[in-house]
Amino acid sequence: MQSRRPTILSVAALALCFLVVSRFAPNTAAFLGQPAGARQPAQAVQTSQAQPEALALGAAAGLLAIEPAQASLLYDEILPVSYGVAFATIWGIVLGFVLLRLQEAFPE
Repeated sequence: MQSRRPTILSVAALALCFLVVSRFAPNTAAFLGQPAGARQPAQAVQTSQAQPEALALGAAAGLLAIEPAQASLLYDEILPVSYGVAFATIWGIVLGFVLLRLQEAFPE
C-alpha cells in the first residue's frame, strides 16, 4: 500500500491542477471542448471559378518562399557536424571498452 500512495497522490494533484486551470483559465477552449450548442457550422462560399489574381499571388508566394540550393552548405555545415558526431560516437565506444577493461583489471 505504501508504494501506491505517491502514485495516487500525484494523480490526484494532477487532476486538481487540471480542474483549477480549466476553471480559471481565460481561454478554456484549449483545455475543454465547447458545448455542442455553441458551435455554428461554417458556411462555405461557393464560387464558380478561382480568380486569376489569387492563383498568381499564391504561386508567387510559394516560389518566393523557396530558398536557393547552396552547394557550400554541404561542406560548411553538414559534413563537419556529421564528422563530429561520428567521432564522438566512436570515442564513446573506445572509452566504454577502456572502462570495461579497468573493471576487469580491478575487481571488487
